[in-house]
Amino acid sequence: MVKSMTGFGRASKETEDFKVTIELKAVNHRYLETVFRLPRQFHHLEASLKKVITQKVKRGRLECFFSFEGAKVAEKHLAVDWELLDHYVRFLRQAKERYAIQEEVDLEALLADPAFLTVSESSEADPELPALITSVLEKAVARLDDMRAEEGTELALYFKEHLVKLERLLESVKEAIPETEKAYREKLEDRLAKLVGADFDEKLVLSELALLLEKADINEEIERFASHLKQFYSILTQEGAIGRKLDFLIQEMNREVNTMGSKAMSLSITQCVVEMKTTLEKIREQVQNVE
Repeated sequence: MVKSMTGFGRASKETEDFKVTIELKAVNHRYLETVFRLPRQFHHLEASLKKVITQKVKRGRLECFFSFEGAKVAEKHLAVDWELLDHYVRFLRQAKERYAIQEEVDLEALLADPAFLTVSESSEADPELPALITSVLEKAVARLDDMRAEEGTELALYFKEHLVKLERLLESVKEAIPETEKAYREKLEDRLAKLVGADFDEKLVLSELALLLEKADINEEIERFASHLKQFYSILTQEGAIGRKLDFLIQEMNREVNTMGSKAMSLSITQCVVEMKTTLEKIREQVQNVE
Protein backbone atom coordinates (compact mmCIF):
# COMPACT_ATOMS: atom_id res chain seq x y z
CA MET A 1 0.00 0.00 0.00
CA VAL A 2 1.35 3.39 -0.99
CA LYS A 3 1.63 6.02 1.75
CA SER A 4 3.01 9.51 1.48
CA MET A 5 5.69 10.68 3.90
CA THR A 6 4.07 14.10 4.23
CA GLY A 7 1.05 14.87 6.36
CA PHE A 8 -0.43 16.55 9.41
CA GLY A 9 -2.29 15.17 12.41
CA ARG A 10 -3.84 16.93 15.39
CA ALA A 11 -5.68 15.67 18.46
CA SER A 12 -6.80 17.17 21.76
CA LYS A 13 -8.35 15.86 24.94
CA GLU A 14 -9.57 17.66 28.04
CA THR A 15 -10.17 16.32 31.54
CA GLU A 16 -11.21 18.04 34.75
CA ASP A 17 -7.63 19.03 35.52
CA PHE A 18 -5.82 19.09 32.17
CA LYS A 19 -6.06 19.78 28.46
CA VAL A 20 -3.50 18.16 26.16
CA THR A 21 -3.14 19.07 22.48
CA ILE A 22 -0.69 17.36 20.13
CA GLU A 23 0.15 18.38 16.57
CA LEU A 24 2.23 16.22 14.22
CA LYS A 25 3.92 17.48 11.07
CA ALA A 26 5.60 14.94 8.77
CA VAL A 27 7.92 15.65 5.84
CA ASN A 28 10.19 13.58 3.60
CA HIS A 29 13.29 11.98 5.08
CA ARG A 30 15.47 9.02 4.19
CA TYR A 31 14.90 7.38 7.59
CA LEU A 32 12.52 7.86 10.50
CA GLU A 33 13.41 10.88 12.60
CA THR A 34 11.17 12.07 15.43
CA VAL A 35 11.58 15.48 17.04
CA PHE A 36 9.66 16.05 20.28
CA ARG A 37 8.84 19.57 21.47
CA LEU A 38 8.20 18.61 25.10
CA PRO A 39 8.58 20.48 28.40
CA ARG A 40 11.49 19.27 30.53
CA GLN A 41 9.36 17.31 33.00
CA PHE A 42 8.13 15.04 30.17
CA HIS A 43 11.45 14.21 28.54
CA HIS A 44 11.48 10.75 30.14
CA LEU A 45 8.38 9.85 28.07
CA GLU A 46 10.10 10.22 24.68
CA ALA A 47 11.04 6.53 24.30
CA SER A 48 7.48 5.28 24.95
CA LEU A 49 5.97 8.01 22.75
CA LYS A 50 8.28 7.04 19.89
CA LYS A 51 6.96 3.47 20.09
CA VAL A 52 3.43 4.80 19.56
CA ILE A 53 4.60 6.61 16.42
CA THR A 54 6.59 3.71 14.95
CA GLN A 55 3.51 1.49 14.97
CA LYS A 56 2.25 3.44 11.95
CA VAL A 57 5.12 5.61 10.69
CA LYS A 58 8.23 3.95 9.23
CA ARG A 59 9.95 6.77 7.33
CA GLY A 60 9.95 10.57 7.37
CA ARG A 61 10.87 13.43 9.65
CA LEU A 62 8.17 13.91 12.25
CA GLU A 63 7.90 17.01 14.43
CA CYS A 64 5.69 16.58 17.49
CA PHE A 65 4.34 19.68 19.23
CA PHE A 66 2.77 19.32 22.69
CA SER A 67 0.57 21.87 24.43
CA PHE A 68 -0.53 21.54 28.08
CA GLU A 69 -3.08 23.54 30.01
CA GLY A 70 -4.22 23.23 33.62
CA ALA A 71 -3.09 24.34 37.05
CA LYS A 72 -1.75 20.88 37.91
CA VAL A 73 0.47 20.49 34.85
CA ALA A 74 3.51 21.62 36.85
CA GLU A 75 3.82 22.87 40.42
CA LYS A 76 5.58 26.19 40.85
CA HIS A 77 7.81 26.95 43.82
CA LEU A 78 8.91 30.30 45.22
CA ALA A 79 12.46 30.47 46.55
CA VAL A 80 13.76 33.50 48.51
CA ASP A 81 17.34 33.96 49.68
CA TRP A 82 16.42 35.61 52.99
CA GLU A 83 19.95 35.79 54.31
CA LEU A 84 21.24 37.64 51.28
CA LEU A 85 18.19 39.91 51.29
CA ASP A 86 18.75 40.72 55.01
CA HIS A 87 22.34 41.71 54.29
CA TYR A 88 21.27 43.86 51.36
CA VAL A 89 18.55 45.72 53.33
CA ARG A 90 20.95 46.36 56.25
CA PHE A 91 23.47 47.75 53.79
CA LEU A 92 20.90 50.10 52.27
CA ARG A 93 19.84 51.39 55.73
CA GLN A 94 23.44 51.98 56.74
CA ALA A 95 24.08 53.76 53.44
CA LYS A 96 21.06 56.02 54.03
CA GLU A 97 22.33 57.04 57.46
CA ARG A 98 25.92 57.45 56.32
CA TYR A 99 25.12 59.57 53.29
CA ALA A 100 21.82 61.13 54.44
CA ILE A 101 19.84 59.51 51.60
CA GLN A 102 16.12 60.33 51.75
CA GLU A 103 14.71 57.70 49.38
CA GLU A 104 12.98 54.63 50.83
CA VAL A 105 14.05 51.08 50.03
CA ASP A 106 12.21 49.93 46.87
CA LEU A 107 10.96 46.49 47.83
CA GLU A 108 9.47 45.84 44.38
CA ALA A 109 12.84 46.41 42.73
CA LEU A 110 14.48 43.99 45.16
CA LEU A 111 11.93 41.27 44.45
CA ALA A 112 12.48 41.65 40.69
CA ASP A 113 16.14 40.74 41.14
CA PRO A 114 16.65 36.95 40.58
CA ALA A 115 19.53 37.07 43.07
CA PHE A 116 16.93 37.33 45.86
CA LEU A 117 13.79 35.64 44.51
CA THR A 118 13.22 32.88 41.92
CA VAL A 119 10.18 30.93 40.71
CA SER A 120 10.84 27.35 39.60
CA GLU A 121 8.71 24.52 38.25
CA SER A 122 8.73 21.00 39.57
CA SER A 123 10.66 18.56 37.38
CA GLU A 124 8.04 15.87 38.04
CA ALA A 125 4.75 15.84 36.10
CA ASP A 126 1.39 14.83 37.52
CA PRO A 127 1.09 11.00 37.42
CA GLU A 128 -2.17 11.23 35.44
CA LEU A 129 -0.58 13.01 32.49
CA PRO A 130 1.53 10.24 30.82
CA ALA A 131 -1.52 8.08 30.07
CA LEU A 132 -3.42 11.12 28.78
CA ILE A 133 -0.52 12.17 26.56
CA THR A 134 -0.22 8.67 25.11
CA SER A 135 -3.94 8.54 24.37
CA VAL A 136 -3.91 11.90 22.58
CA LEU A 137 -0.77 10.95 20.61
CA GLU A 138 -2.41 7.75 19.38
CA LYS A 139 -5.31 9.78 17.97
CA ALA A 140 -2.98 12.33 16.37
CA VAL A 141 -0.89 9.57 14.76
CA ALA A 142 -4.05 7.88 13.44
CA ARG A 143 -5.18 11.13 11.80
CA LEU A 144 -1.72 11.71 10.37
CA ASP A 145 -1.73 8.18 8.98
CA ASP A 146 -5.15 8.70 7.38
CA MET A 147 -3.87 11.79 5.59
CA ARG A 148 -0.72 9.97 4.45
CA ALA A 149 -2.84 7.10 3.13
CA GLU A 150 -5.09 9.49 1.18
CA GLU A 151 -2.09 11.13 -0.45
CA GLY A 152 -0.65 7.67 -1.08
CA THR A 153 -3.77 6.68 -3.02
CA GLU A 154 -3.26 9.69 -5.28
CA LEU A 155 0.40 8.77 -5.75
CA ALA A 156 -0.51 5.18 -6.69
CA LEU A 157 -2.89 6.44 -9.40
CA TYR A 158 -0.15 8.73 -10.67
CA PHE A 159 2.34 5.87 -10.85
CA LYS A 160 -0.08 3.55 -12.66
CA GLU A 161 -0.89 6.22 -15.22
CA HIS A 162 2.79 6.63 -16.05
CA LEU A 163 3.50 2.89 -15.97
CA VAL A 164 0.83 2.42 -18.63
CA LYS A 165 2.62 5.03 -20.75
CA LEU A 166 5.92 3.16 -20.29
CA GLU A 167 4.23 -0.07 -21.39
CA ARG A 168 2.99 1.61 -24.56
CA LEU A 169 6.43 3.05 -25.30
CA LEU A 170 8.08 -0.32 -24.72
CA GLU A 171 5.62 -1.92 -27.16
CA SER A 172 6.52 0.74 -29.71
CA VAL A 173 10.19 -0.13 -29.29
CA LYS A 174 9.43 -3.81 -29.90
CA GLU A 175 7.43 -3.00 -33.01
CA ALA A 176 10.26 -0.87 -34.37
CA ILE A 177 12.86 -3.64 -34.18
CA PRO A 178 11.94 -5.57 -37.40
CA GLU A 179 11.77 -2.36 -39.39
CA THR A 180 15.13 -1.32 -37.94
CA GLU A 181 16.72 -4.62 -38.95
CA LYS A 182 15.34 -4.20 -42.46
CA ALA A 183 16.76 -0.67 -42.63
CA TYR A 184 20.16 -1.93 -41.46
CA ARG A 185 20.25 -4.51 -44.27
CA GLU A 186 19.22 -2.02 -46.94
CA LYS A 187 21.88 0.46 -45.80
CA LEU A 188 24.54 -2.25 -45.79
CA GLU A 189 23.59 -3.53 -49.27
CA ASP A 190 23.51 0.01 -50.61
CA ARG A 191 26.97 0.72 -49.19
CA LEU A 192 28.42 -2.47 -50.66
CA ALA A 193 26.82 -1.76 -54.03
CA LYS A 194 28.51 1.63 -54.14
CA LEU A 195 31.86 0.13 -53.18
CA VAL A 196 32.01 -3.08 -55.28
CA GLY A 197 28.99 -2.80 -57.55
CA ALA A 198 25.84 -4.89 -57.65
CA ASP A 199 27.74 -8.17 -57.80
CA PHE A 200 28.65 -8.53 -54.09
CA ASP A 201 28.75 -11.63 -51.90
CA GLU A 202 25.42 -12.24 -50.14
CA LYS A 203 27.16 -14.20 -47.38
CA LEU A 204 29.28 -11.17 -46.61
CA VAL A 205 26.13 -9.09 -46.25
CA LEU A 206 24.59 -11.60 -43.86
CA SER A 207 27.79 -11.87 -41.84
CA GLU A 208 28.21 -8.10 -41.47
CA LEU A 209 24.49 -7.70 -40.78
CA ALA A 210 24.65 -10.31 -38.01
CA LEU A 211 27.52 -8.46 -36.32
CA LEU A 212 25.71 -5.15 -36.62
CA LEU A 213 22.46 -6.52 -35.21
CA GLU A 214 24.28 -8.23 -32.35
CA LYS A 215 25.76 -4.90 -31.27
CA ALA A 216 22.37 -3.21 -31.57
CA ASP A 217 20.33 -6.01 -30.00
CA ILE A 218 18.12 -4.63 -27.20
CA ASN A 219 15.82 -7.62 -26.68
CA GLU A 220 17.46 -8.49 -23.37
CA GLU A 221 16.99 -4.93 -22.09
CA ILE A 222 13.37 -4.98 -23.24
CA GLU A 223 12.71 -8.19 -21.31
CA ARG A 224 14.31 -6.86 -18.15
CA PHE A 225 12.44 -3.57 -18.41
CA ALA A 226 9.14 -5.44 -18.83
CA SER A 227 10.00 -7.49 -15.75
CA HIS A 228 10.71 -4.31 -13.77
CA LEU A 229 7.33 -2.91 -14.79
CA LYS A 230 5.57 -5.98 -13.38
CA GLN A 231 7.63 -5.74 -10.21
CA PHE A 232 6.69 -2.08 -9.81
CA TYR A 233 2.98 -2.94 -9.96
CA SER A 234 3.54 -5.71 -7.42
CA ILE A 235 5.39 -3.46 -4.96
CA LEU A 236 2.54 -0.92 -5.05
CA THR A 237 0.28 -3.55 -3.44
CA GLN A 238 2.70 -4.48 -0.64
CA GLU A 239 2.20 -3.42 2.98
CA GLY A 240 4.75 -1.39 4.92
CA ALA A 241 7.42 1.00 3.71
CA ILE A 242 7.97 0.57 -0.04
CA GLY A 243 9.63 3.86 -1.00
CA ARG A 244 13.19 2.55 -1.00
CA LYS A 245 12.23 -0.49 -3.08
CA LEU A 246 10.59 1.74 -5.69
CA ASP A 247 13.56 4.10 -5.71
CA PHE A 248 15.97 1.22 -6.36
CA LEU A 249 13.70 -0.19 -9.06
CA ILE A 250 13.55 3.16 -10.86
CA GLN A 251 17.36 3.19 -10.93
CA GLU A 252 17.37 -0.25 -12.56
CA MET A 253 14.75 0.80 -15.11
CA ASN A 254 16.79 3.88 -15.99
CA ARG A 255 19.83 1.68 -16.52
CA GLU A 256 17.96 -0.51 -19.01
CA VAL A 257 16.58 2.50 -20.90
CA ASN A 258 20.03 4.11 -21.11
CA THR A 259 21.43 0.89 -22.57
CA MET A 260 18.62 0.80 -25.15
CA GLY A 261 19.45 4.36 -26.09
CA SER A 262 23.16 3.66 -26.48
CA LYS A 263 22.51 0.63 -28.71
CA ALA A 264 19.63 2.01 -30.75
CA MET A 265 20.43 2.92 -34.36
CA SER A 266 16.88 3.88 -35.20
CA LEU A 267 15.34 7.33 -34.87
CA SER A 268 11.96 5.87 -33.84
CA ILE A 269 13.56 3.82 -31.02
CA THR A 270 15.62 6.82 -29.90
CA GLN A 271 12.47 8.94 -29.69
CA CYS A 272 10.77 6.28 -27.56
CA VAL A 273 13.80 6.07 -25.29
CA VAL A 274 13.76 9.83 -24.72
CA GLU A 275 10.07 9.70 -23.75
CA MET A 276 10.70 6.73 -21.47
CA LYS A 277 13.50 8.58 -19.65
CA THR A 278 11.26 11.63 -19.21
CA THR A 279 8.45 9.49 -17.82
CA LEU A 280 10.80 7.66 -15.46
CA GLU A 281 12.08 10.97 -14.12
CA LYS A 282 8.51 12.06 -13.36
CA ILE A 283 7.93 8.82 -11.47
CA ARG A 284 11.25 9.13 -9.62
CA GLU A 285 10.37 12.62 -8.37
CA GLN A 286 7.14 11.34 -6.80
CA VAL A 287 8.75 8.16 -5.44
CA GLN A 288 10.76 10.46 -3.15
CA ASN A 289 7.45 11.19 -1.36
CA VAL A 290 6.61 7.53 -0.71
CA GLU A 291 7.19 6.05 2.74
